[in-house]
Amino acid sequence: MKRASITGASQVTFILGHPVSHSLSPAMHNAAFEKLELPWLYTPLDISFKELGPVLKMMRSFNVKGANVTVPYKEAVLKYLDFIEPDAKWLGSVNTLYRRGEKLCGTSTDGEGFLRSLGRYRQKFKGSRGLLIGAGGAARAVSGALAKEKVKGFYVANRSGVKAARLVNLLRKRYPRLDVQAVSLKDAEPLTAYSDWIIQATSLGLHGEKSPLSLRKSRKGTLVVDLIYHHETDLLKQAKRFDLPRLGGLGMLLHQGALSFEYWTGQKAPLAVMEQALQEGLKRR
Repeated sequence: MKRASITGASQVTFILGHPVSHSLSPAMHNAAFEKLELPWLYTPLDISFKELGPVLKMMRSFNVKGANVTVPYKEAVLKYLDFIEPDAKWLGSVNTLYRRGEKLCGTSTDGEGFLRSLGRYRQKFKGSRGLLIGAGGAARAVSGALAKEKVKGFYVANRSGVKAARLVNLLRKRYPRLDVQAVSLKDAEPLTAYSDWIIQATSLGLHGEKSPLSLRKSRKGTLVVDLIYHHETDLLKQAKRFDLPRLGGLGMLLHQGALSFEYWTGQKAPLAVMEQALQEGLKRR
């Protein structure tokens, strides 16, 4: 395969966040660009809050096509955008920026990426009940996707009760029939006994921290999903110990990335190549 030459006229994409050194997105996207012989480059930008505005202004230059946005900027970027797609706007969080002429637009591919990552488990979500841990940008996107997937209801557990309540209020306004309630993280553990699924959508476990809850009371067949993809978290180790079905976050990273790729390039993402790059990236760590 011939790699396209990178020149001053090449197209550039980024991942914006802090920190971003752990991200596998550059490997995934650059492998996809190479596969399709596109003279594009995807590179990480580890920036501070005060640098966010100038960086987004720079993104309006002619050869910048877009970016992924990760913590802690999924909400902070909104005020700098010309257009936000409706599903991302009502949740107040984006993970993908793209150019349309001189306009800088925002959307979220996290929710649909999450649903696609479920594979054969996706069909079990309709009419189900569960527990969502987190109320940040990723949790917002996942909660919206769950509501659209017609789950019956779920609890939102978060360290900040204010953020959990805010997310619950948003969901109730958008989906009046959805049975959704906020609980404190310390009160979430007993709910595992009544949950068809448990989704961990925070950074807890990223650096090897213990899970905030035990799965010992979970019933057989409860699906456990942890959106962290860098390693097997304590929560997933527990799921393995109690013989519960489980998924890490690598599938969501793949599918949300593929959707972002298609926004930028207008071409179908080479999923197999992107997945291979992610797997190889993990092995090198």
